[in-house]
Amino acid sequence: MSTDAITISAAPHWARSALAAAGVACGLTLVLIVAGFVGSTPLPVLGWAAAFLFFAVASDVRHHRVPNLLTLPALCGALHVSPWIGGAGGLTEALAGAALGFAILVGPYAIGGMGAGDVKALMALGAWIGAPATLGATAWALIAAGTFGLAWLGLRGELGSFVRRWGRTTVATLTLRRLAYEPPPPESGAARGIPFA
Repeated sequence: MSTDAITISAAPHWARSALAAAGVACGLTLVLIVAGFVGSTPLPVLGWAAAFLFFAVASDVRHHRVPNLLTLPALCGALHVSPWIGGAGGLTEALAGAALGFAILVGPYAIGGMGAGDVKALMALGAWIGAPATLGATAWALIAAGTFGLAWLGLRGELGSFVRRWGRTTVATLTLRRLAYEPPPPESGAARGIPFA
């Protein structure tokens, strides 16, 4: 066994979580850049957005929450610097991005699909990158979160039971012609929630 493998496996849980968060934040930043948001968003803004995402993901992976001490200063900071970065329409674009972030996730939050920290995190991100980029970033984030969630359940050995449970839910919904839902077992990872940030 190599020394690197020993070092990583002996690292505390929070260090592995931080490493995973850093990887996710870097990946999301690359997605933002590749998707063309660099053309409409100044690079320093993407840097601040990536730093915010890093801490949001690290907190969500480690504690299953994105704290107000992170989201609210990020939102206020974006609104504060937006006039200098975006000119006369900068504040309007930042407010529109925050409002769109709220509008996208308030429905899933209302039905218990995600936490309030996720909503506030998307509001802060929306304020940093503006409304047009917020929609695309949310789509990529949903794909990344779904992939992460499936991988996480697979690593825990719960992916098969997750797929079977949703298969039964789908069949019951179609058969009964009304929404049916089979909740996950209380001890499963799906019941405890999957970090979305």
